Amino acid sequence: MKLFLVIYLITSLTSTQCKIMDTSRHVISRQKRWLIWNEGVNWVQFIFGVGIPLEVKNQAITVGTVMKAFYLMPTNSSVYTRPSIDYERRKRSTSRWILYEILESYLERYKHVDGKACLLKAICETSQSPFDIRTGILAEIIHAVLTPSSTDDVTSSHMDTDYHAAEKLGKIADSCDVFFPDCGVNLIQQFTRFLS
Repeated sequence: MKLFLVIYLITSLTSTQCKIMDTSRHVISRQKRWLIWNEGVNWVQFIFGVGIPLEVKNQAITVGTVMKAFYLMPTNSSVYTRPSIDYERRKRSTSRWILYEILESYLERYKHVDGKACLLKAICETSQSPFDIRTGILAEIIHAVLTPSSTDDVTSSHMDTDYHAAEKLGKIADSCDVFFPDCGVNLIQQFTRFLS
């Protein structure tokens, strides 16, 4: 009887009267699923440590190190659909002109001189007599900083053209003191004294 029942079930399932749902002609779609976490502090933490036991008389010492790193988990699915990695080239945050403003404010604050005039005078003197090759890498860096024509940075205001003018004056003038009388300090001389 059991055998007859099993044969009957097999034949009824394979017969043409039993229709199996055919989904091959239907397009099934669903949105992609993402793994996100609830709001709040969610992170994965990795801890790696190495310990080396040392043999010391009557003591037990272990020397080791531990590295620990944690990564914040996303709380919004836009992290996956719109990643924050930006491959386009962006302008650097610091330009030569901002560096010149910082140097001017430093000179005014700590040297108590007209920062703009002294920086223009230093640019003029650097252009007038460039540093010798024997002075080293530090002098080359100072020379590169005090040579406005060595950059492709676009001037941020019309006042920045004064630096280019000071460089041109240094190439044609005998003395930069005539053009910048407001600066009583010779920064280049102080710098070369520091190098020697």
